[in-house]
Amino acid sequence: MASAAMAYGERRFGAAYTHRVLAALVVLGVLAGLWTTALDDSNTSSHPVLTWISIGLLAGLVALWMALGKSALTVSEAGVRRESALNQQELAWGEITETRYRVIPVNVYAHFGLIGALLAMSAKSGKSSRAQLSLELISREGKKLKVTSGFRHADEAIGIILERLLPPKVQSVKARLQRGETVRFGGVGLSAIAVTWKATSIPVTEITRAELAGSNLQIKRQGKWMSAVSVRSDKVPDVLVFLEVLESLAPQVKATGVDPLARVRM
Repeated sequence: MASAAMAYGERRFGAAYTHRVLAALVVLGVLAGLWTTALDDSNTSSHPVLTWISIGLLAGLVALWMALGKSALTVSEAGVRRESALNQQELAWGEITETRYRVIPVNVYAHFGLIGALLAMSAKSGKSSRAQLSLELISREGKKLKVTSGFRHADEAIGIILERLLPPKVQSVKARLQRGETVRFGGVGLSAIAVTWKATSIPVTEITRAELAGSNLQIKRQGKWMSAVSVRSDKVPDVLVFLEVLESLAPQVKATGVDPLARVRM
């Protein structure tokens, strides 16, 4: 996917409409409530004031809509660039040393009745329409750039980025394991024979499932009902690297490649 996507030098992902539509719904809902109350009141002296308030709110909504529309994400051979109405962030591929990944299952449309149903019909189908995605890229100097569902086709953008970053990271971790090292992913440790978490050591041969269950990294151990490991996935640096390497050590755990949603159970 990455090679095809980068065939023309770069991919640009514009701002999603979801946040803008939700902002419009909130403003229009507030205005509807204010005018309903005013029209039910026999005192009409407040109507001119309310008219100016309405104009101000609508003008603010237009300005916000335009500002949000200026956000864009560009993935190129050089790196990743995020632009907004206020600033621009950019990280070259060689600068990125760590990733933080999180999926938040959500159904925002359920709260908006018929309008929400129409939004849901127009949204992209599949897991990406039922989740907010967040991939944070971090440099050695501490610079951060976040890719979220605020961009259209965020799952595709994240997939392209991960296909660029994960293979060398995975190979580096595998090489360290072959030398007998234990590689730390925050509070989670991984060696060639075991996963360590807090005071627990779990042999890789006893792991029956390793996945992102919603927002959490969960690891199940043979014969245990509760998860042996359950921690918010963005607290685990390079969590997708951890999962891919673990899958190579534990054949009983299904391998899923670098699809950003393949390891997620909603």
